Order: sequence, then structure tokens, then C-alpha cells
Amino acid sequence: MGNLWIGPPGSMTEIDQAAKSFDRSADLGVSEFKSLGGRVTVTRNQAPVRRLKLSWDLLAPAHARALDRIARRVGGSGPVFVVDPAAGNVLGAAQAAGLGAPGAADTTGLGQWFRTSATGAVAESTTAPGSFVFTAADANSALAWRCPGTTGNFPVSPGLKVSFRAPAALAALGTLSVGIDYKKADGSYLSSSSATGPLVSGTVPAGAAYATPTAKPGTAGTYSLAGACFTYGGIAEADVPGDGLPPMAVTGYSDTPGRPLPYRNFSIDLVEVSGAAG
Repeated sequence: MGNLWIGPPGSMTEIDQAAKSFDRSADLGVSEFKSLGGRVTVTRNQAPVRRLKLSWDLLAPAHARALDRIARRVGGSGPVFVVDPAAGNVLGAAQAAGLGAPGAADTTGLGQWFRTSATGAVAESTTAPGSFVFTAADANSALAWRCPGTTGNFPVSPGLKVSFRAPAALAALGTLSVGIDYKKADGSYLSSSSATGPLVSGTVPAGAAYATPTAKPGTAGTYSLAGACFTYGGIAEADVPGDGLPPMAVTGYSDTPGRPLPYRNFSIDLVEVSGAAG
């Protein structure tokens, strides 16, 4: 498990001091209605929203200044990303399980993956609606994982350790190779970490703002996409549920001088958003 990182892609700040309080509960949006007969009806949001509440006592001045700038949106009005040290897999929950809405071609379905080779295809299983597979036409067929809610790549910053493990069906292949492509802020390719087998790890290089995990089965066939894991700050493990990496916005913060100065007592509240402009 690594440290907390927070900020926009390419310029996240690493906070290596453990928070005194760290609440990462999702807002389920559940409402209850009780009829005169005593029966209860429940309604809830279709997609629960993640909220984060963090606080520190005697936070180091450099970290406090960085969080203050993020809260006041000094560096820009866009959303920020939080690399949660308690999250073992930043892939989406459905994405990690190889699932999506049946018949969907957007980010709830085929949009969670894309082909990186001239051959091969990602498709919905013909025998299990809502499950997705990759069909490799030959040894050169390859695919990549897209980050839902962003430009398609996973936000990172230089110095962040990342690790990717291929889905279980691919991991069983002796011909498998995996990689992590690092990209600049404009999405252009910078460099890669690669390995033979199901697991690859690396450190984000200077100049990188995004990363994309990739896999090449190395042999023709159709393979389930269930069981993939992309981890920040540790080593990717098998069978870890996806936590996702949603864009977030600051909804409140407090910043008070600590004793002794220049340390500060700091707290910050964030919520998962679809946009944070304005």
C-alpha cells in the first residue's frame, strides 16, 4: 500500500503523512418511505457517489500549502483525482470483473477496453450477456484498458508506482505479455514498462500525466476480461474488486495554524463528480 496522492493528472501531490481521520464511504442516496400500513419502500441512486473526508493534525507546511491550493482551485477549475491508499484496484468495479451493461457500447460496455493492434476485437459474450471478451486473431492482437470518466487514460504523476495484472484467462497463457504505457498531458505516447507473463510494475517517469495498462495474449483465441487489476502504490494482485478512480471536486476544507508553527491542522472534503467547471 502506498501514500495518498491528490491533484490533477501530471501534478498530483504525494501526502506521506497518515491522515488522523479518513472516511471513504459512498453516498448511497437511500430514502425510505413508510406507508400507513407500516410497509417500507426504499429508493436509491442508481450509481452511488463516493465521498472522501480527510483530516490531519500538524500537517507539514509543504503538504498543507499544496492542499490549500487544490481546495481554492489555484491551479485550475477542473476536477482532481485522489489516489486512495486503501484502494487495491483503480479499475472500475464492472471493468475489473469483465462486465458491462448488455448491448452497451459506451463506458458501461465496450468503452471500457479498446484494441491497440490491427487485429483482434473486444466484444460482448454471445453466451453470457453483459460479460465481455477479447478475441485475439493472431499472436500480435493486443488490447488496453480505458479509464471511465476521463480522457480514456488513467491519471498519474511522476514518481507514482503502478502495477498491472492481466485477467485470469490471459494470466494462464504462457505466451502472454503485459505493459503499462505512459503518456504526456496531451495523450501522446512517452514510454512503457513491459514484462512477459501476467504482471508488470513500474514507476511513472518524468513528463507523464497518464498511464494505460495493456495486454497481448500472444496466441489466437477468445478470452474473458474478468479478473484484471491495476494498482497504484503496490503490487497488483488477483481477485481484487475494482474501486474505480473517479474525478472529484473539493466541497469544503479547513486550515488552522498548529502548535508549533509552521505546522497546520487541515481537513478536506471531496465528492465524486461528472464535471467540476465554473
